[in-house]
Amino acid sequence: MKVKIAKKQFEILPNLAVNYLLFSIVGVLVLAFFIDAVVITTLEDQGKICSSSWRLDHHTLNEQMKNRNRATEKFPLWSSDEFPVSEKCPKAKRILIMGDSFVWGHGHANLNTIWWRQLQRELQRRGYNDVEVIAAGMVGAPTRKEFHWAEMLVPIYKPDALIFGYVLNDPDEGDGDASRIGYVQEVRLPPDEFPARCKALIASVYPNLADELFQVLRTTNRGNKLYGEKLGTAGSNISDWELMILQGKNWQDYTKTVEGLGGYLKTLSIPAFVVTLPCLTFDHKPLGEHQTLTQKTRDYYRVRYQPVEKLFEKNNIKWYDSLEQFLAFANQDARMKSKDPPLWLGITPNNGHPGPLATHAHAYYAADVLEKYYPQVLGPKTQPVDTVSKVHINDVVPPSVNFKQNDEAFFFVYPSVETEMLTMPIRKPYVQLNLENPVAVSKVTIDGAGLKNAELYISSDDPVKHFDDATVISMGKKNGGSLTWNLPVNDRTSHVNTFRVVAEFKGLERSLLMKVTPCSASVSPR
Repeated sequence: MKVKIAKKQFEILPNLAVNYLLFSIVGVLVLAFFIDAVVITTLEDQGKICSSSWRLDHHTLNEQMKNRNRATEKFPLWSSDEFPVSEKCPKAKRILIMGDSFVWGHGHANLNTIWWRQLQRELQRRGYNDVEVIAAGMVGAPTRKEFHWAEMLVPIYKPDALIFGYVLNDPDEGDGDASRIGYVQEVRLPPDEFPARCKALIASVYPNLADELFQVLRTTNRGNKLYGEKLGTAGSNISDWELMILQGKNWQDYTKTVEGLGGYLKTLSIPAFVVTLPCLTFDHKPLGEHQTLTQKTRDYYRVRYQPVEKLFEKNNIKWYDSLEQFLAFANQDARMKSKDPPLWLGITPNNGHPGPLATHAHAYYAADVLEKYYPQVLGPKTQPVDTVSKVHINDVVPPSVNFKQNDEAFFFVYPSVETEMLTMPIRKPYVQLNLENPVAVSKVTIDGAGLKNAELYISSDDPVKHFDDATVISMGKKNGGSLTWNLPVNDRTSHVNTFRVVAEFKGLERSLLMKVTPCSASVSPR
């Protein structure tokens, strides 16, 4: 009898162990799914982290920018089908901005949030309506390239003023291409030895969790280890690199570049000067016990600006530093006092290029400089423009939608492939239409023969801050082939800056006609 009981117990124990193991595995998988689908996305939506959704949008956006912007290394002027630039200026005055990725629009889903477009709008808000702002630049371009591009573009476009936007990597005297092979190299991680198939499998099931594990934790740890053990062969991290290019052979060559630029600017009969463009720091160390983000940012930029400022002034190149004004703008946001990463200062959580607050601060400062020191460049003031009555789109994402417009309507073909479209921050694929100037909108209609339903989202310029803070507001979802949204009257609908359209179709026909009705009376300018 005892033998039989012992035998039964022996048979039951393995079954319990197997069941426990299976339940444990299922529990871990469910927990991982919850972390992936809920926890990480919630933190991402709150701006506390960046995960796979923003990274995917970032890749898509930069690929699309190559089609949105005709600028090339040989001819880096920003222009497109919706934003053409003619050699003959259509206005009385013209300002040419020179720069790098800050001009090219790295990470910008809206041309009009780039700082030189913000300058155009700020001048209009001040009543300088007879000035055109154009810009030239490519990703990674140092001062050396901007100098030679200016020599080419100034005789063609005959600007009334020339402004160089200064960024911390501008002194790089390397070859200037995307690999940045120069006298001082940044950290370049070798290929990850973690099995690629295993990575792909995890990412296919848990995309956000895989992103945190491999793109954030593992990459950071590998970088820290590599930087600590193999400095010299692996290169320098970016915060150290920015200081090292201000020394040695690179600094000697940069001194010659600035001397050449100073000599060239003396030959011009127009004002020419430099404006700094600060934003995020790349020192990722946590704040000290009594250190504020404001002080950390100030200290970070000052030590990197000081030698360059002296060099420019030595060569009689006017240098205007917007750092304090940028910090003043940023300090109006309560998040500057938070211990969370200041991802909101970037254009997206995945891109540290200046976001709308920073680009507006840069534009505001440049407008102050022009008003105070170069009023002849701006001409006389007329009626300030805060919103306009004519609805005009000057930028479309994705650019492959075959966009057309006239005075009455917009026409475009909604993509059949969702991966062509951005999804963030609404987490749905959409077509984005960007307005040249904010408009007070009362009604929007969308018609399509194959249209099943559509959702409409808007973002707007804040009427007080005067920039689009990237807050996206849903106007609702409607069913049918002929849809109308009557917009409520409020501060957001009085300064509409972008439209985002999410649509579903019944068949293969995906052409859409969209009409926007402005309010009968535009909102009073400030």
